[in-house]
Amino acid sequence: MQNHKTNSENIKQEIDKAQNILLISHQKPDGDTIGSNLALMAYLKKQNKNVSSFCLHKLQSSFDFLPNVHLITDDHKVFTKQYDLVISLDCANLEYAGVNKLMTVLPLGYKLINIDHHITNPNYGDINLVIPESSSTAEVLYRLFKDWQVEWDSDIATSISCGMITDTNGFTNAATGYHCLYAASEMVRQGAKPHDIIKNALHNIDIDKLRIWGRALERLKESKQHDIVYTWLSQADFKECDVDENSTEGIINFLHVLKDAKVIMILTEMPNNLIKGSLRTEANIDLTKLAKIFGGGGHKKAAGFSLPGRLVYDNNKLRIV
Repeated sequence: MQNHKTNSENIKQEIDKAQNILLISHQKPDGDTIGSNLALMAYLKKQNKNVSSFCLHKLQSSFDFLPNVHLITDDHKVFTKQYDLVISLDCANLEYAGVNKLMTVLPLGYKLINIDHHITNPNYGDINLVIPESSSTAEVLYRLFKDWQVEWDSDIATSISCGMITDTNGFTNAATGYHCLYAASEMVRQGAKPHDIIKNALHNIDIDKLRIWGRALERLKESKQHDIVYTWLSQADFKECDVDENSTEGIINFLHVLKDAKVIMILTEMPNNLIKGSLRTEANIDLTKLAKIFGGGGHKKAAGFSLPGRLVYDNNKLRIV
């Protein structure tokens, strides 16, 4: 990324000047946005800053093992307070974060810092640190902390490791590079326990969640014409299996084992007449170009989008109506 060092220094200067800081994670949070949030929170508290932390949706219990996770709130009242800095973490844009309307409530006078790794990020902050070649936002934060020569502790190391491990699916996807593995080894040296993170954040599935996975696997279809394997889940499926949409997390990464197609897609009916599309590939394909057609974004190998409508399967065809 251009001006990485300059932006790193600028962020440090703004943090040093600030006293009241708001951290924002994206809606339907994953391990990267949560881990990055908690790692930066731990650092800021060491600097005696007043820190508030927000996520639109409640966190899954699988992340309860993370230090200070209880300090991330979904209470909208945090947006009525005065801040010197607002820092978004792993948010490709404020709409993706689910806070674009809430940001209009914030009293003016703050600077917005945008820390991310999504290639589609439009650099919406006053200061932007967006490194698309990073495996995760947690890895971006690791680089930032290295620039600042922070004093590591086990809380920071665990949170950063959680972000890197979950966003690379346990260091198995194509985003896992040299910098990620080097950072992970350094975090282990500082007290992180990868086995515990994988056990809690990745390998933590109950029987109801497996049932919804079973429906998705049972419906797998292959389109040889488009070289894609796809499946879908409806709101009726979630109701019958007594789970919510968060239970689909992990299915798309599991389907990486398929060798039958270049692209994997899952379509999921969400509440409020929306359909979420998730895309993955191991081939030399830029999925962001496909996701952008439908107003989405993400990474070359992992992207997503949302569309209005409902899913209808009839006469061996899946349609959006």
